[in-house]
Amino acid sequence: MSTLKKLLPKQTSITKRSRIKMLLLIHQKKVIYSKDMVPKLKHCRKTIYTWIKVYRDGGLELLLSSNKGGNNTPLIEQGTKEALAEKLSDPLAQITSYTELLDWVQEHYQSNINYATLYKHCRVHHHSVLKVARKSHHKKDEQAVEAFKKTTPST
Repeated sequence: MSTLKKLLPKQTSITKRSRIKMLLLIHQKKVIYSKDMVPKLKHCRKTIYTWIKVYRDGGLELLLSSNKGGNNTPLIEQGTKEALAEKLSDPLAQITSYTELLDWVQEHYQSNINYATLYKHCRVHHHSVLKVARKSHHKKDEQAVEAFKKTTPST
């Protein structure tokens, strides 16, 4: 119990401090049930139960170990990213949509990239906006369009 009291001020994480407080409450016999710890620790009863189970299985070391994060493997390889940057910055490229770009990546790099992944990568890292031109209306007057272009000031 003295080791827990010494460990408490050394913890930088709020979660770890709460876990040590839970152990102190149990060892000091201030609470009997996990539901009694809820108002003192301000954590859900199920969370406290999980912490107790982890402590019983692996001890203090496992309880204080951080198991967040990890497995953040990149979905697009570095070579593919460089080729995408080159392709999107090329003014002579004839790519008009993300599906065309996805087909190009799958054809040249044989990588199975999800459409949403490619779309987000291009929008976030390259600030690209690929749009497919819409069809013109069949009743549109071409002479009126030309007259409009001539009369409007160019910016």
